[in-house]
Amino acid sequence: MKLLGLIGGVSPEATVIYYRLLTEAARARLGPLHSANLMFYALDYGVMIEHYDNRDWEAFNRQVVKGAKHLESAGVEALVICSNTTHVAADAVARETRLPLIHMLDVLAEEMKAKGAKRPLLLGTPVVMGEAHYRSELAKRYDGQVLVPTEEEQALIGRVILDELVLGNVYDSSRDELLAIIDRHKPDGVILGCTELCMILAQDHCDIPVFDTTGLHAAAAARFAFGEG
Repeated sequence: MKLLGLIGGVSPEATVIYYRLLTEAARARLGPLHSANLMFYALDYGVMIEHYDNRDWEAFNRQVVKGAKHLESAGVEALVICSNTTHVAADAVARETRLPLIHMLDVLAEEMKAKGAKRPLLLGTPVVMGEAHYRSELAKRYDGQVLVPTEEEQALIGRVILDELVLGNVYDSSRDELLAIIDRHKPDGVILGCTELCMILAQDHCDIPVFDTTGLHAAAAARFAFGEG
């Protein structure tokens, strides 16, 4: 298994999920005594959320690139950014290192094309849903119509993510609110465009395809690590 460099800590809850999924992938291929060959650079969530709140993307990206360079110097063979929002720094990481970057939106776009989703609803942090970067990068890879919640709905989704999930709190009442938003928009798929959303929503909760970016991204990282494409 190739050595993967994971940039995590945004949030720690999501980083734990990546570790679990990649270890499960290693065990499935190599046997139950094995684990994933990984190296982590954990960003300080408290620092990163302050940059996020201030929309200071220069400082935000600088921290992500710093992590990428540390991992490169440590000898990893590919980089994985364990966060949807933090992919705002993906281009900077690609410029500043010589390593392959397993990009979450490449994987997401491929899966939506494979499932034939033309009008998926994007759920994520307010930046992912409400600002241009994530959707414009996705549009380079996918030609469907991405639906976006209303401003009021975005505020609710942001509260669920930033006040609950990143702290490890999962509430049935919040799940019900998210499902009500999905139902109102009548999409043909749902993008879990925040790595923590898989903690509260899954395919079992919906009759339409659920695109779990965390699971899809980790699976792609595992395929790269084992030379499967």
